[in-house]
Amino acid sequence: MEKTIPFWEGVFRQDDEGGSLLGNKCSACGRIYFPKAQFCFDCLAQDLEEVVLSRRGKLYSYTIGRLPAAHFEPPYALGLIDLPEGLRVFAPLQFSGEESYRIGMAMEVTIEALWKEGDQQVIGYKFRPVV
Repeated sequence: MEKTIPFWEGVFRQDDEGGSLLGNKCSACGRIYFPKAQFCFDCLAQDLEEVVLSRRGKLYSYTIGRLPAAHFEPPYALGLIDLPEGLRVFAPLQFSGEESYRIGMAMEVTIEALWKEGDQQVIGYKFRPVV
């Protein structure tokens, strides 16, 4: 049986709705970070609390990779997603080769397998178009 491991601990969680990204928010000035920061870069406060980020956002930009990457076989899609919290997240996009992405389209996060390492399935977040 394959063991599943996250590509990065504490960055996302799986839930009944598919999953969510986890960031943190400065208790002093309210700035939100993803991935989580150790201290606030704006006011230097060290009191940050974990927040669950919005599952949906808008596609700011994307590219289709046509050359092999460390963990992705071509073609693959990568994009920048603007979240309502004022964050822009860089992420792989769900891609089968037939998607037609448009700047500004609604996207939602999903947690799924990214690649395999030996007998371990590495899981992480991707974004997909909202249907």
